[in-house]
Amino acid sequence: MGSVQNRSGVAKWILEARGGSQDAFSALVEAYYGPLFRLVFQMVPRRQDAEDILQDTFFRFYQALRRVDPDKDPFPFLRTIAVRRTYSFLASNRGRALPLDELPEDLPALAVLGHTLDVRTVYLWAQALPPAQRLVFLLREVLGVDDVEIARLAGIREVTVRRHASMARRAMEDRFGP
Repeated sequence: MGSVQNRSGVAKWILEARGGSQDAFSALVEAYYGPLFRLVFQMVPRRQDAEDILQDTFFRFYQALRRVDPDKDPFPFLRTIAVRRTYSFLASNRGRALPLDELPEDLPALAVLGHTLDVRTVYLWAQALPPAQRLVFLLREVLGVDDVEIARLAGIREVTVRRHASMARRAMEDRFGP
């Protein structure tokens, strides 16, 4: 998803939320929470952490409502905030073990850089990467986001995205073979 089907409803919610309507803002949260949760949860696979990141994401979105164009889908803006909050979370929790107990048991294996790996194996391995490399790796190799979009979402240059991806790729080859 990402884009809500009823654009006129979204525009109305944005305008009403700007005027202080809690119901309108709640409708925006409800419309975009699911797709944003799925995105964040794939990078931070612990429900409470993902929910905390989204709470901060929507708080920042609320603060920025005056700058949001009601005639445009707010999802790209929300996704940018969520990815940047996720990066901040990863950076501030670098040494903390990544709890994987909330991952469903029946997840399919991931095809990543020519390897077919269990999801837990990928997340445990990625945990050792520096936060920027981990974010780029998960967005690029697991979620399939292109370099231009990663650069925009993370607020970094495209060449930096490619450098982080290259370093993560080398680390994966060191761990799992070429």
